[in-house]
Amino acid sequence: MRTIFHAGDVVKHIPTGETWVLCGVNNERGEVIPCGWPFPTLGKSEDCVLIERGGIKEEYKRALIREGLESYIEK
Repeated sequence: MRTIFHAGDVVKHIPTGETWVLCGVNNERGEVIPCGWPFPTLGKSEDCVLIERGGIKEEYKRALIREGLESYIEK
């Protein structure tokens, strides 16, 4: 069973060993966009393990909209 992620969640990205805060999520496509630089960076949900649930901030939404990535904003 695949984990459903939400913007603001903290995950461990297995390939890099990095801890990411998710800026955006498209669960249908199985893709995530972490906060940070370079932005946007695309990752696969299947490569992530949930560490902690978080909450989306308005600044995350604005950053995704600026980049034309509205499909990564949860409805």
